[in-house]
Amino acid sequence: MSTRTKNQGTNLSSNEEAFTLEGVEEKTEGKPYQLFNDDSSGYLLHVDLIDAIRQAPNKTARRDAIAEAAKVLGKSTRTIRRMLERVEQEGVATLAVGRKDKGQYRISKQWHDFILKLHQWGNREGSRINHNQIFGYLKAFASQGEKLQQKKYDEQFKGYSQVREDLVAGKYPSHVTVYKVINSYLEEKNKRVRHSGSPIEGQIIQTTEGILEISHSNQIWQIDHTKLDILLIDEEDKKVIGRPYITLVMDSYSGCVTGFYLGFEPAGSHEVGLALRHAILPKHYGTEYELQEIWQICGIPEYMVTDRAKEFKSEHLKQISLQLGFIRRLRAFPQAGGLVESIFDVLNKEFLSFYGGYTGSNTEERPPEAERTACLTLDKLEKILVKYFVDNYNRKDYPRVKNQKRIERWKSSFLLEEPELLDERELDICLMKVAYRNVEKYGSVNFLGWVYQGDCLLNYEGKQVSLRYDKRNITTILAYTRPINGEPGEFIGVIQARDCERERMSLAELNYIKKKLRNEGKEIDNSSILNERLSIFEDVEANRKERRRQRRKKAQQKHEVKSNKSQVVELFPENATSEEITTSPENLISTTFDADSQNIVNSIDKQVTQNKPDTNQTAKAKRRPRVGVKDWNQFMRDNW
Repeated sequence: MSTRTKNQGTNLSSNEEAFTLEGVEEKTEGKPYQLFNDDSSGYLLHVDLIDAIRQAPNKTARRDAIAEAAKVLGKSTRTIRRMLERVEQEGVATLAVGRKDKGQYRISKQWHDFILKLHQWGNREGSRINHNQIFGYLKAFASQGEKLQQKKYDEQFKGYSQVREDLVAGKYPSHVTVYKVINSYLEEKNKRVRHSGSPIEGQIIQTTEGILEISHSNQIWQIDHTKLDILLIDEEDKKVIGRPYITLVMDSYSGCVTGFYLGFEPAGSHEVGLALRHAILPKHYGTEYELQEIWQICGIPEYMVTDRAKEFKSEHLKQISLQLGFIRRLRAFPQAGGLVESIFDVLNKEFLSFYGGYTGSNTEERPPEAERTACLTLDKLEKILVKYFVDNYNRKDYPRVKNQKRIERWKSSFLLEEPELLDERELDICLMKVAYRNVEKYGSVNFLGWVYQGDCLLNYEGKQVSLRYDKRNITTILAYTRPINGEPGEFIGVIQARDCERERMSLAELNYIKKKLRNEGKEIDNSSILNERLSIFEDVEANRKERRRQRRKKAQQKHEVKSNKSQVVELFPENATSEEITTSPENLISTTFDADSQNIVNSIDKQVTQNKPDTNQTAKAKRRPRVGVKDWNQFMRDNW
């Protein structure tokens, strides 16, 4: 047994049942009418060498041709002769047949099922066991030996007696075999077969509430959104802002794009409402869009089919569907949204890939020149998309019907009657809703850091109004009265941004400009301003300290005035010598005394001498002189 076999386990014996994971049946020899359609270089080389053998004029040339073929192919002459016999019996297609056991391995069905059982057990209830861990599990079983015969393992090896015996004997498949078994299983499990498509008549969409049969235009609209694979720049400083989001509305019967919304904000219920508003209203574009056709699609759908994202279950979208009268449905399977998903792929790979700033679908492999070559703004991209939808995509042939364009198929349902049109005010419910604002002087309100004015607000000064706006253009917003006593608000009018010089500006662009101004303000040299602020703080702190010092001084003086009336100050220590008394700075006060005070001191000393007996001459010599003071407060002030 080799070292590799010892380390990885012993493969099962050759007399066991052969099991092919890929389900490829073993080809039978001698099957007639075989053809090989791939003219690969290896196949053609085999043909040339065998043909040279067949065309040899004599035995010597034939023997030399066989030896040459064996040398070129790295096989024995016996193998070359067998190849020649098969060609003569079965045909030239046999030269393309490789090893019959290629992609197969000898393993019993019990072992195959047991490995898959471990894989399925290890990848449920939140666990994630990889292939190598499963092989390690088998090694751990094999290490138990005879212990696997215990009763506690009966349930685990129920139906796998052969596996149990092999593990007791220390036999188990190699890690290569384990990997092949699991990978083949996963490949077969994840294999998806493309649907050929429904017939022209009787197309259906499967929803969670049942099956909807598509029969006419504006019956079923599908909505979805994605993040486009392109970087956009700011219109002023040409710096990269980010990748935009697009929300698309499509008609299931004709495949036409009915409306869309483009912005930098992640798609939510309000973005869905704005896309619906654009799809329902008639569309009018100026000459700057350079359109050759008219975007004729409009109207109200009967059903709106979406995926199960939370924005499609929001309260805002419920109000919109109640207001406009359509029914919301959720897809039963992700494949039911193939109509919208396919156009997303077309937009990214066949349309946006022409422009600078294209990032590709894999952000980890983003081209290094994507940010450097970005050149489109949000408004420019919107114009390009409008032109693409109107003049290109909606004008293409409908794939299920010959000689009929998508727009023609949409219009075929409205030959007798026009689609229902709504007033623009009826669709204001689709706009963004904001909090109430107070109306100030001259009919103005503050919103988003801007001042909006309108003559329609002059009669509402001092009152509150409700505002609604379109995030694609915030230079104009709509004003409604505030609901009172449960009554709905009424439309007042349109108000304009007072200080905005641009005709259009999105909310994302405004936020970007504000952020840029904040960052630029941080980069300006504000050292003089900061130093001036710092000096003020230091001056205030110094003044506070000075006031505290003055308060402490006054409090101390006041305390001394009250307490020094009965306080005796000992000017001369009890045990100090006459020299220390005279040289001490506290007692150098002889120059401050007048003759009267000196006489008082002498008289006090004489009186003390007469009254007290002279028992100790040394102590008498060291007695300190006394000083008489008439006004102690004045004395303290003079000698402090």
